[in-house]
Amino acid sequence: MYVIGIEGTAHTFGAGIVTGEKIISNVKHTFVPKVGGIHPREAAIHHFEHAPSIIASSLKEAGLKMSEIDLVTFSMGPGLGPCLRIAATSARSLALSHNKPIIGVNHPLGHIEIGRKLGDAYDPVILYVSGGNTQVIAHGNGRYRVFGETIDIGIGNMLDKLARHMGFPFPGGPEIEKMAGKGSKLLDMPYSVKGMDTSFSGILTAALSYLKKGETPEDVCFSVQEYSFAMLVEVLERAMKHLGKREILLTGGVALNSRLRKMVEIMGTDEGARIVSTPKEYCMDNGAMIAEAGMRMYLSGARHVMQDTGTRQDFRIDEVDAPWVMSRSPETEAFSGSESILQPAIYHGRNGILKTRLPKTYRHHDLDESIRYSRLRNETSLLSGMRSVGIPVPILLDIDFVQHSMTTSLIKGMTFRDYLVQSESPGNLPHDLGVIIGKMHEHGISHGDLTTSNVIFSEKLYLIDPSMGKTAASLEELAADLVMLEESFRSAHGEMPELWDLFRASYEKECRKGGEILAACEAIKGRRRYV
Repeated sequence: MYVIGIEGTAHTFGAGIVTGEKIISNVKHTFVPKVGGIHPREAAIHHFEHAPSIIASSLKEAGLKMSEIDLVTFSMGPGLGPCLRIAATSARSLALSHNKPIIGVNHPLGHIEIGRKLGDAYDPVILYVSGGNTQVIAHGNGRYRVFGETIDIGIGNMLDKLARHMGFPFPGGPEIEKMAGKGSKLLDMPYSVKGMDTSFSGILTAALSYLKKGETPEDVCFSVQEYSFAMLVEVLERAMKHLGKREILLTGGVALNSRLRKMVEIMGTDEGARIVSTPKEYCMDNGAMIAEAGMRMYLSGARHVMQDTGTRQDFRIDEVDAPWVMSRSPETEAFSGSESILQPAIYHGRNGILKTRLPKTYRHHDLDESIRYSRLRNETSLLSGMRSVGIPVPILLDIDFVQHSMTTSLIKGMTFRDYLVQSESPGNLPHDLGVIIGKMHEHGISHGDLTTSNVIFSEKLYLIDPSMGKTAASLEELAADLVMLEESFRSAHGEMPELWDLFRASYEKECRKGGEILAACEAIKGRRRYV
C-alpha cells in the first residue's frame, strides 16, 4: 500500500510517502524566524503557503498520483495549535477530495517508528529529545509508555533560548554544539534529576548568569552540554535497568548532537546494549515518519472517521495503542543497578552487602566524582533517618567515601518489580507499600527514586537506594515520589491496574497530608510540557 504522511507540528511542514519497507519520497520546508523563536501564527502562515507545493513535490518524487495513494495520515499532535490545524486541514482535503481513508498520528510515535524501521530496532528503550519533547519511552502492555520526561521545558527549547541570548540564529542547537567543542572549563550548574524526570530551566538560568559574569561562551556551552546530556543518559540507563532491555533508540532533533550520541554510545557499550541512532534526515520532523506510523496503525486495525481528526496540542504517546510492537517481558536481574555494583560481604562476622558506586565514563570526570560522593553521603544519611522513624530499610554498617562504597545488612529477597513480573496477583503487597510510604511521607522524608525496582520483598517490604531523597522534603518532592511510583506501576505492570488503587487506599490512611500530596501529583502531571 502507498501511504502519504503530512507533518506540521511546529517549524517544519513536510510530506512523505512510504510503502511496505521503503520510503519513496520525503519533502519538507522549515520556517526560520528572522528574529527570536517560533511564533505559532507566523509558522502556520508558512505552512499554509508551502503545503500545496510540498505535497505535489512529494507525489512527483514518488512517481505517484493521489488516485494511487491508499491512506492519508497527518500529525494530530502534540504541537503548536495553528500549525497543527494547517496539517490536519491539508490531510482532510486530500482524503475527502480523493475518497481516501485518513489516520491521525501522534507525533512522537512517528519519530519512534521511523527510527525502528531504519535501524531495525525490535524493542528499544527510546531517548526522544527535540525542541518541545524530552522523554524516555519504552513499549509495554500494548502501548509505548513514558518512564521519564522533562518537568519544565524540552531540552531543545532550552538550547534554543540560550542560543537566542547569545545572538545565534534558529535552530540554536548546532551553534551551541560548535561553541561547546571549543570549551573545556566545567562550570557548576544544577544537576536536576528527579528520579526518572529531568529539569532544564535551572541550567538555562545558570548559563545566563555565567555569561553576565564574564565566563566565556565556549565554557558556558560546554558546561550546559555536559550537565544536560549527562542527566538524559542517566535516566536512560536507569530505565534500561528497570526494564531489563538491551536496545537503545536515539531520536528527535537534539539526537543529532555528536556529544549526546557519544555519551549514549559509551553508556550503551558499557551495558552491552545495541544502539540505534536515527539517520540525520529523519531525526528532524518529516512527513515520512508520520506515514510510517500511520501505516502501522492502519495495518493493526486503527480506523478514523473525519470526526476523529481533531488536533490535540497535548496528545501523549501513552494514549495510543501500538499492538504491532512485540515487547519482551522484563528480565529479572538480582543485585544489579544503574549506578552501583552489589557484592556479598562479611562485616564483623555478619552477612552484608557491599555497594560500590560505579564511575560513569560518559560523564565529565569532575561531575561524576561530585555526583557519586554526594549521593553516597545522602543515601547514608537517609538510611539512618528512615530507620529511626520505623521505615524498613537495610542497616548501615560501614561507609568508605574514598572508594565510594557502603556496607549494609543483607536482605534476602527479590525486587518488587521482579515479584510482580513473576506473580499473577500482587496480594497485599501494594497495601503494605502504601503503609510504608505513607509513614515515610508523614515524617517528611522523600525517597527520590521510588520505582518497584527499589523495593525489596523478603517476608515483608524494604525500601532501598534512597540516594536522591530528602529528610525534610517539600510537598512537591513528596508528590514526585508518588508520580514516579504510579508511572512505575502503569508502565511496567499495566496488566495489574489495581496496584495503584490498593496502594493509594492505605497511603491516605497512614499519611495525614496524603490527600494534599496526591493532589500535588496531579498538578505535577498537569504542568508537564510536550511542545
